[in-house]
Amino acid sequence: MSPAILNPLTRNISRLGLGSYRLALGVPGHERVVYKALERQKDPRLNINLIDTSTNYGNGRSEQLIGKVLTHPLHNTLSREELVIATKFGYIQNENLRLMSEGVFSRVPPEEIVEYSKECFHSIHPEFMRDQLTRSLERLHTKYVDILFVHNPEYFLMSNVKGTEVNVKKHQAILLQRLSVLFEELEREIENGRIRSYGISSNSFSLKPSHAHFLPYQDLVKMANSAFEKVKQQKQREHDQYQSSAITSSSSSNNKKPAHGEVGSHLLAKKGGTSTPLARPKTVQRTTHGLGFLQMPGNLLEMEGISTTAKWAKSHGLRVFVNRPLNALSPEIGPVRLASYPKPESPTFDQAKDHILHMLESMGKHRDYLQPKMQRLRDMVEELAESLKTDKLSTMQMEGSLVRHRLQHELAEPVKAKRPKVHDKKHASTTESTTPESTTSHTTTTSAHSATKPSVHEIDELVKSLDRFVLVFNQQVRSQESKRVESMLAERGIDLKGESIESFAVGYLLDHAQVDSVLLGMKREPYVDFARKTLESLTPPEAAVEAEAKSA
Repeated sequence: MSPAILNPLTRNISRLGLGSYRLALGVPGHERVVYKALERQKDPRLNINLIDTSTNYGNGRSEQLIGKVLTHPLHNTLSREELVIATKFGYIQNENLRLMSEGVFSRVPPEEIVEYSKECFHSIHPEFMRDQLTRSLERLHTKYVDILFVHNPEYFLMSNVKGTEVNVKKHQAILLQRLSVLFEELEREIENGRIRSYGISSNSFSLKPSHAHFLPYQDLVKMANSAFEKVKQQKQREHDQYQSSAITSSSSSNNKKPAHGEVGSHLLAKKGGTSTPLARPKTVQRTTHGLGFLQMPGNLLEMEGISTTAKWAKSHGLRVFVNRPLNALSPEIGPVRLASYPKPESPTFDQAKDHILHMLESMGKHRDYLQPKMQRLRDMVEELAESLKTDKLSTMQMEGSLVRHRLQHELAEPVKAKRPKVHDKKHASTTESTTPESTTSHTTTTSAHSATKPSVHEIDELVKSLDRFVLVFNQQVRSQESKRVESMLAERGIDLKGESIESFAVGYLLDHAQVDSVLLGMKREPYVDFARKTLESLTPPEAAVEAEAKSA
């Protein structure tokens, strides 16, 4: 297979990529999503061959899921050689925190490990990169990754630049110097065959260049060129030294040159008592550096990076991937989901609310010990209904699963039923006796108490109704929020032209020449269908293509 086919710098990459931030091995449905996304299409222009993951996505389980699909392909799954797999490194969280506590990263200088919080550390040191790359290759079950991204290196700035009095330029210079050292090691990894190219994925690229945490990009290509030349010259020196040693070494005491295929004794490696020839150092065959990609957030409400950083990248021969196309995190307006959602219809929100309130009232009726719990649940339902009138819907939408958790937690809290009081010891001893009369009396009291307990069927119906209410509530939140987003976009002069917000948002990004691929989070199969439909809208019919080719 020729290097040109494997080199992601020169090969075709799908305009939409599989973003695997929320995908993980062991989660029902996620495996089907990946298989569906990687299905080979009759029209190759509709193939999705780009996969984006990271060491910290799902604590490594995102990479494991992709690795499972790679090792167990279906008959219509794109082959490994057809895929462009990008992963990232940098974060020290979860499993990496445990490894760090056990001294696994002891070769990384302490000053090269950034402590952002007690749960989040970060490093871009070459030793850490090599360790993480090895683990990624094992989880992905592949010998190489097409792109290795340095993941959010600006954590160094975020941890050290926290006030206006801090010398921003000084810390930016330190970070760039660390990246220069890293670039050399990444160039060596290309020569080692473990990566095909590298890039930087940075949330800071979506900020204004004047921001204190912005990663300056103007010198990145120059740094990559310098790193490439250093590695190239080093490899050439190693090759020349080997050649020189082979020529000058004597195979005998009379300085006779080694016969063809022989090497001097100092060019032999001893292993297990036997000597084998050292591998001949290879020279660099590439003609340019391996820095090929930048990745950054971008969407209808966050276009700064696409207008500045992405344009610069394209002018310097780099490809640009955009993430978070449908999830805006604007400092001015908070989190916004850029998607259209219909109102719940069967049932409507009011119908679902009235139904659950009635059930809670019925459950507490004639059951004094349950009434406080049922009233708390009723209050929670009423508070959720009132929250729909606030301006916090975007946050509620992002935290949709928490609503169900809070209601179920309240429902699951144990209730201590108050048993009838015993007023005197004499009566107590009588009721605890085993005489027929006392047994009858005790049974009657217990039966009366048990009759107040809801049946298993009633409890099941209540749980189902609560789940249904939460589902309808979240649908109502999404619907109201999408209407608010439509108004917000209209105020900014953005005309959706009758399209859904998500269709317009993705198409808008792809219309920018500096955007090569948009990464879509696909945690459910309908997201894959949406991606495929979007690719179809970008692809002219075959007849039109043929006509266009003939006219050309």
